[in-house]
Amino acid sequence: MISSFDIQNLDKLLKDFHTAVGIRISIFDNEFQLVTEYPKVAPSFCTLIRSTEAGESGCHKCDMEACERAKKMRKPHIYTCHAGITEAITPIQLGGGVVGYAILAHMLPTENYKESVGKACDLAEGYGISRQKSLRAISSITSKSTEEIHAAVSILEAVSSYVYIKNLAVWKNEDISSDIEKYIKANLDKPLSSEGLCKQFNVSRSNLYQISLKAFGMGIKQYIAYCRIEKAKQLLLEEYSISEIAEACGYGEYNYFCKVFKKATGMSPTEYRKSKRKV
Repeated sequence: MISSFDIQNLDKLLKDFHTAVGIRISIFDNEFQLVTEYPKVAPSFCTLIRSTEAGESGCHKCDMEACERAKKMRKPHIYTCHAGITEAITPIQLGGGVVGYAILAHMLPTENYKESVGKACDLAEGYGISRQKSLRAISSITSKSTEEIHAAVSILEAVSSYVYIKNLAVWKNEDISSDIEKYIKANLDKPLSSEGLCKQFNVSRSNLYQISLKAFGMGIKQYIAYCRIEKAKQLLLEEYSISEIAEACGYGEYNYFCKVFKKATGMSPTEYRKSKRKV
């Protein structure tokens, strides 16, 4: 699924957040692409880092890794970016899935400010930026106490909830049953589970069940089993061995396949094949 955002109202929300908190905030979609941010112009230190090819690549990689962690953790966390700057991220959740991410960017802790500045400048040198340039630019980074940063993260989490409540973020294709159907039918030879499908389509188990019930008239496990048997019926009309058909339909054991097939159709695979050849 692909997420979609109401950027006009989202921009207003981000501007209000920045006015109240004084920290730059960015929104990324579920594919880790930047949606919008405020202020629109990055601090001069970050612009300096991104002016190098390696620095730009480092920023992109760092953002993606932060999003991956947030997706896995399903809660906000604070981290230090590749350039030594403090940042925080929280997932924006919708219908059990992660529709996007909100990032608090470009902070330095006041408690060990000089040490943090030195580390950031050291890292900038690694990208070929002179210490003189990085020292001049580092003043553009907001300094906040640890208490203020943690408070801002709490507000950030509230912002992500507000985005959900006010429908500022939605799934572009609310009805994803056709995508689920295509995925299942294309992967019947592989292990398929509710957990795997939830992860693949960014939905909760309860939502997946409701989608399956509405679209297929049965639970998702029952639908997978139904698709396996239907594929087996088709393959039995061709010149495949029973073992090959069992494997192609995701049944690792020949005997288990025969047992399941007979329970579903009232005939063994061999009997089914013979009955169809008589027609």
